[in-house]
Amino acid sequence: MNKKYSKVIIRETNEAQRVIIGTGENPEIQDKLIEKWQSLIDTTAKIVGVPAGLIMKLNENTIEVFMKSNTEGNPYKVGDQEELIHRLYCETVIGKQEKLLVPNARKSPIWKENNPDVDINMISYLGFPINYPNGKVFGTVCLLDNKENHYNTLYENLLKKVKEFIETDLELIVTNQQLKAKKKELELSNDIKTKFLSLISHDIRGSIGTLDELLKILVTKIDEYSKDKFKATLQSLSYTSNSVYFTLENLLSWSKEDLLELEPETEEVDIVVVINKVLNFLKPRIDFKQLKIEKLFENENFYVSADFNMIESAIRNIVSNAVKFSYNEGTVSIKAYSRESKKIIEIEDYGTGMDQSTINNLFTYNRLSQKMGTSGEESSGIGLYLSHDFLKKNNASIDVESEKGKGSRFIITF
Repeated sequence: MNKKYSKVIIRETNEAQRVIIGTGENPEIQDKLIEKWQSLIDTTAKIVGVPAGLIMKLNENTIEVFMKSNTEGNPYKVGDQEELIHRLYCETVIGKQEKLLVPNARKSPIWKENNPDVDINMISYLGFPINYPNGKVFGTVCLLDNKENHYNTLYENLLKKVKEFIETDLELIVTNQQLKAKKKELELSNDIKTKFLSLISHDIRGSIGTLDELLKILVTKIDEYSKDKFKATLQSLSYTSNSVYFTLENLLSWSKEDLLELEPETEEVDIVVVINKVLNFLKPRIDFKQLKIEKLFENENFYVSADFNMIESAIRNIVSNAVKFSYNEGTVSIKAYSRESKKIIEIEDYGTGMDQSTINNLFTYNRLSQKMGTSGEESSGIGLYLSHDFLKKNNASIDVESEKGKGSRFIITF
């Protein structure tokens, strides 16, 4: 989070001091602490016998009455704010980061003029700075009197103890905030681990499924195969096997580079190369369903800045779904073109399509989701969930147009 600063003026030297404030970064003070601090400031003001005890909070351009003692004659109200242009008592305390004692401002050439506190007859002041444990400024704790007051050592020590109590509480709530942030970080890490395991399961399972389909074709139709066709099928089997190996190799490589962070390694990726690689990978399925693939590319090379492995995985999942939900002897259309400063890829099938409810939940991972392709292929939904995540990490968006029974079109925009 960006640091916030405030500028206070030390009245004695007229020096402007820039300090880092904790306003907006730290959690709100809870009710139990409010009650505790209220009791502290009330008791201290009554023991010292002054009309006003205050806990002040420093903002970027103002200083605010965060809490006031419930004592007779206290002219301040909670929420009162003064702009940092008056060189107030508390500004000097914050700027010098030390105690300030002013027994009688009316007798002081430094404090008697242009002093809003003197204007309401708060002529004596004793205050200490209050800081967060990281040194950022919270504000001050102070006592003010409408008569001359030298505040003996006992009173000074008492107010200093109040300062220390408040700073201890601030340290506790900041520590608690850090623990909550750490817990959230661990939950996120576990979520990413789940994604990683799901990615392995999805990609490897899909690859093994392709091998299984190809082997079934060989077993059922081997008598129909000529020597050349048999050799070609074995080559496809070898290619698919290699694809499984390289998919696993990529996953293991990513894990070595700390996949849990899922940060893309950007390079110039040729989408035409990616699509052709994906189509070769899915060729057994495409052939099995006797699908026609239409490729309409703006150029022979179509480059985007992205992580090759992430983009390949995303496109493979989308094209795989297009194949999966296409009817036998259907068509899958893949386009790549530019529009103004954007690069667009469209993947369209004319298969089962989806209703609006399915579209709305398409990129939400549901472990219980089980959809079946037109030839009984299983689908858990994790592929599109991961595709959406990978595309987002590569500054790409994905939109879907679909109608039940008429097919689906996925539009990726870089």
